[in-house]
Amino acid sequence: MGGLFSADGKLAQVLGKAADLVILNVLWIVCSIPVVTAGAAATAFYTVALKMIKNEESYVFRSFFQAFKENFKQATVVTLILLAVAAVLGCDFYVCTKMGLEEARPLFILFCVVAVFVYMGSCYMFPVMAFFENSTKKVFKNSFLMALAHLPFTILIAVISLLPWVFLFFGQFIAAAFFDLIAGFSIAGYINAHIFRRIFKRYIPE
Repeated sequence: MGGLFSADGKLAQVLGKAADLVILNVLWIVCSIPVVTAGAAATAFYTVALKMIKNEESYVFRSFFQAFKENFKQATVVTLILLAVAAVLGCDFYVCTKMGLEEARPLFILFCVVAVFVYMGSCYMFPVMAFFENSTKKVFKNSFLMALAHLPFTILIAVISLLPWVFLFFGQFIAAAFFDLIAGFSIAGYINAHIFRRIFKRYIPE
């Protein structure tokens, strides 16, 4: 019993990690509000989460903002590019709604495929920046290559990333919003961090 409730016991570790996830969740939400800073926030989140998996993280708040600052420029460039691509795809889908059904169908399918491909690649970009040192060009290239090379994991990551939003829009809104604000996004991200670490380790020379 003493070991369970001691400062180094299992219960203390679980409660400590839960508290860290709550802090991470709040930091990610607050730092993502300006939208253009969402990429830097996601990179900072994964930097801390990947350290937490290895039990290397003790100061979540400090480490988050250190990673946020270090990756801000590159992550913001990546975010702006993704926002531009999303805007173009949004315009394309809008044009489809103004076309006849038969004319729009092949274009709509094409744009859906492109949108899914971009989304899957974007799931990797900020974790890649958190784990590797890469140029912006290589971040895009490596993210899309990894997304295709590890497609089953990519689908799982993409689904997990969407779950907090699915709960928010299709569940009991107040309960889902409360859960997401407390730890919903960080739990999903932390699970994904475990998957990313498993993938990324394959690209580290022994």
